[in-house]
Amino acid sequence: MKKKQQFLSYRRAGEIKLKCSIRLDQLFETDMERKKFEEKWGEFKKAKYNSDLYRKKGNVLQYDSEQLIPSIKSRKLPLLLVFGNPAGQSVLNGMFFSFEGDGKEHRMWRSILEKSKLLELQKEKGSNLKKMNASRRKRMLSLDYESKFRIGMSVFITMPSPADGKWGGVAGVKRLLGARAFRRLEAAERDRVIEIAKGFIKRKGAVVAFQKNAWDALRRDSDQPYRISEARACKLKGTVRGTKTPLFGVPPTRLTNPCRDALAIQLGKI
Repeated sequence: MKKKQQFLSYRRAGEIKLKCSIRLDQLFETDMERKKFEEKWGEFKKAKYNSDLYRKKGNVLQYDSEQLIPSIKSRKLPLLLVFGNPAGQSVLNGMFFSFEGDGKEHRMWRSILEKSKLLELQKEKGSNLKKMNASRRKRMLSLDYESKFRIGMSVFITMPSPADGKWGGVAGVKRLLGARAFRRLEAAERDRVIEIAKGFIKRKGAVVAFQKNAWDALRRDSDQPYRISEARACKLKGTVRGTKTPLFGVPPTRLTNPCRDALAIQLGKI
């Protein structure tokens, strides 16, 4: 079923792939905003992997993104992990955290999720990245792993970007769109993620935000705003806006050890 959030629409196109579309004439409210976007678009499109992920025709921007929500039910507590935005290589390889920039296994799997005792996946054999990612995707969707949680993965901003550089991460998307249009996109994406959380977490469970924009958008107004020092100290605990679902904020995955430690401490509370 196609989901619509104002100018943003998306639909599932496989096990974890999302096909997304943004109406640029509705996202940008002034001619100047649109003009600045068009001036930057060519350079953004040439950034690593973007030419394979984005298509723009007239007022419609289409792109591929990712979302991993297992449909299998279990008695395990549902836990939704919300990251900043997709890395282009992960979308193209059909799996979250498909590999590091040097082609090695991403730190998220062994150094963060496994060492925090959140998730233990069987070690994938061989060096074929395509097969490894397909196997990991299958295990995550079928709950074939050791954990007290039934884990789902989402991104806060659906627009993918390179892992680093001028157009890297959420900051790169904001640079492309401009601050005002980016705030409008954040509001639409917030509604999308909250809808996912409500469907995935019926009663008990939790949401973990790994990124500043995600935490600040999803938290209630009465919860404290994001500060990296508070995330490191495991003090970011609140509630998902419009729900009773606990929300935890942890450092970004690039800070491997602080992220791992905060996950272990925060999720040990539920």
